[in-house]
Amino acid sequence: MDNALIDGASLKSCYRCGKCTSGCEVNRIDPSFQPHRLLQLIARGAVDELIDGDAIWKCTTCFTCAERCPQGIAVTDILWSLRALAFRSCRNSGLLEAQKAALFKTGRLYPVTGLDHKKREKAGLPPLAENATLISRIFDAAKAGG
Repeated sequence: MDNALIDGASLKSCYRCGKCTSGCEVNRIDPSFQPHRLLQLIARGAVDELIDGDAIWKCTTCFTCAERCPQGIAVTDILWSLRALAFRSCRNSGLLEAQKAALFKTGRLYPVTGLDHKKREKAGLPPLAENATLISRIFDAAKAGG
């Protein structure tokens, strides 16, 4: 992990334009998730607050925020750094545990919705299965081998 990403100094070029948040799919579902506000908290030195909460675990790491940033800030990498810090500090949120259980059960972090099916249909893709058995087989194989 690159601690320089979360030292606040790396965020001096961020002027809180909100482009990262306006393109965020998680923000569309959960308006409380605002990447530009997370960057602001880091810049103010509130790293402990972030690694103790759920916000850093809501990011799906789609990299849209980083792609949209006019200042080239690696928002997703910063969130990954915070996650790594939380792991090393043994400060994992309940949301992380819920995501882990969902991933083991369904192969996805979030449930498949009607909107997902509509988007896939529009793109000419088949609907997603509610349960992904392949991921379960991979986890089972990993447990057996390790």
